[in-house]
Amino acid sequence: MEEQIEKIKKELKEKEIQNIYLNFVDFTGNILTKMVGVQELINNTHVSWFDGISINGNLIQDFKDDKENDWLVILPDPFSFRIIPFLKDENQRAAVIFCSIKNTSLDTRGLLKKAVSEFKELKMTPMFGTEFIYSIDNSNNFSSSLYGSDIRKTDHVEYQNFYETLATNKKTIFQNNLVNELLKANIDIEYYLPYGETHNRIDLVPDVADVVADKLWTANWFARNLAHQENMEISFKNIEKLNLSSCPIHMSLWKGKREKNLFFDEEDKFELSQLGKCFMNGILYHEKSLKALATATSNEPQKYYRTKISVTRGNSLLQVPLYFNEKQKQDRIGWSKRCIYNGLNASQNYYLMFAVILYAGLYGIQNKIEPVKNIEVDAYTKKELIDNLKGNEYFIEKLGTKIINKAIKKLEE
Repeated sequence: MEEQIEKIKKELKEKEIQNIYLNFVDFTGNILTKMVGVQELINNTHVSWFDGISINGNLIQDFKDDKENDWLVILPDPFSFRIIPFLKDENQRAAVIFCSIKNTSLDTRGLLKKAVSEFKELKMTPMFGTEFIYSIDNSNNFSSSLYGSDIRKTDHVEYQNFYETLATNKKTIFQNNLVNELLKANIDIEYYLPYGETHNRIDLVPDVADVVADKLWTANWFARNLAHQENMEISFKNIEKLNLSSCPIHMSLWKGKREKNLFFDEEDKFELSQLGKCFMNGILYHEKSLKALATATSNEPQKYYRTKISVTRGNSLLQVPLYFNEKQKQDRIGWSKRCIYNGLNASQNYYLMFAVILYAGLYGIQNKIEPVKNIEVDAYTKKELIDNLKGNEYFIEKLGTKIINKAIKKLEE
């Protein structure tokens, strides 16, 4: 850690950075910021890499009702440090660092790190790949389509052709700018594409779950900043009328970081290991609790997916892609065999939801959970979600009573 801090201090001086944005996330998934001058961080005067800097919890909506959160401390993580490339003015040049929140049981970033560490203690590394999907509006009516209207109509039938764009489309130009700013900030991207008439999609290269969460938050924050700079409105709603999440999570477990994919079994019909099946069965087993927590920590409505595992694209909570032939590429170290969780949206507390997904999967592994019967349900009532959380002793133990009670309070609002 000391080596990383010295590297940062050197870069701050060389690039004449003036400002540091210390970002942290509240319970609902809002990115909040405390700013400090570079000299404060370099000299460790009022802000310390090891002791953090105080914030007033009474000024934060999600924290203000609890005396525990009166005096809080945000602790900068040097491994989340990134220069903000699109701030060119010499007085605005800045870097961003994501922080954990000390002295509170509602520190969801710390919770995710704890969940990842529990997997590592079992010699498993949880690797997540994320799809960041958003929409932009540069004219108050989303008239950014190729043909001058939002949805083309053929014989009065709405038609949406994904992947279709022009290089001069304003939506495409914004996407290209955002991608290049993320690349400059050392966030690797697999690919990016137009996702319907109004949405864009960026796929981040898979990484350890807590690391990729910071990258996803950075993508979210960069997108908001660039949209504001271009006088565009940005939204993270799910895509309506289609079985598409705005934040699918691609998940697998590995020995080491990329030594061996523990989800892969060449003898299985679907090349999926028993460990991978148990991981997914645990997620389905705790599906209602995950839905409750997702609903409590999002600013947008949740979609409902059928509680099942599918190898086809459709309205299922978990999918297992089959378009890779693992048996022919065992000599390659790649992403490949994995499952995709569709139960989130891009307006979410990623830290908390990544943690609860991992804990649900861990429950499945440790208890060798058998396949869960497909549950046909269109929606749960708030009472059903609340009662489920109150009775989930496993999640109460893993997440703590403060987080469970906060989620229940959010659901009751």
